[in-house]
Amino acid sequence: MGRKATNEIKNEPEEPMAARSKMSEEAVSGLEVKGIENLTPTEKKHLLLQLSRDRVKDSSAGPWEIVDVFRENWRTIKATLAQPVEIEVRDTGRDALFRVSLDITQLERELETQERE
Repeated sequence: MGRKATNEIKNEPEEPMAARSKMSEEAVSGLEVKGIENLTPTEKKHLLLQLSRDRVKDSSAGPWEIVDVFRENWRTIKATLAQPVEIEVRDTGRDALFRVSLDITQLERELETQERE
């Protein structure tokens, strides 16, 4: 089971997304993440939430740049069909490279598809 790097460009215009951490008032906007337009709305939401949690821990975090995206084959995790997604991100504020791992469920993908119709 190999990884597949994908950087498809989404041609749909949309409002910049933002996410706020439940731990504080810190918010991260999609405008702070270079390359976020290549992610699906579900991936954007999960990534922005993770970045807002990082900013709560360290206020010098951000802005960010997406270096690469890896989407793996679907697999079952605790009886839920999920697609592991790894996003390699460069934090330009701290000059650090790290990887965010997400498990996008089949339900989230289906809801995302319905929103586009």
